[in-house]
Amino acid sequence: MNKTLLRLTYSAVLAAVVFLVTFLTRIPVPGTSSAYINLGDTVIFLSAYMLGGPIAAAVAAIGSALADLAAAAAIYIPATFVIKGLMGLCAGMIMRVRNVAFYALALVVGGAIMTGGYFLFETLFFDLTYALTALPLNLIQWGGSVVIALAIQPVISRVFPLLWREK
Repeated sequence: MNKTLLRLTYSAVLAAVVFLVTFLTRIPVPGTSSAYINLGDTVIFLSAYMLGGPIAAAVAAIGSALADLAAAAAIYIPATFVIKGLMGLCAGMIMRVRNVAFYALALVVGGAIMTGGYFLFETLFFDLTYALTALPLNLIQWGGSVVIALAIQPVISRVFPLLWREK
């Protein structure tokens, strides 16, 4: 199988996994208009490591936006598409340097983009009180995803080279 087809296959599968993990682990945020926290960011970080920035951006944007659609959170779809896409892009670009320090930096930057992006969106489309209500839970989502992504990093770094080996 050539690398282009393999990359396309992994992209499609990971977009579906982002959707499933985001949708199935969602916890509604009380006092908001269909906002929820989830563990989908962990899969976005995995995608960024495996596929790099531009492809991870597409995986993150598509999988996360579809989860918003399925969760009846339509007002969030455009923001999610942009925010999660930027998150995947930036994390993937940073993870081009394959060491734990850059991996951790990518998790911090990606989570900051997610948290800051939703705070800005919610402030502009709702109001500051609404955004402040959702902020602590976005921070929890960020922290949880970072902990899980750091925990699975050793496995990813061992398995990842095997996935791309020519057969």
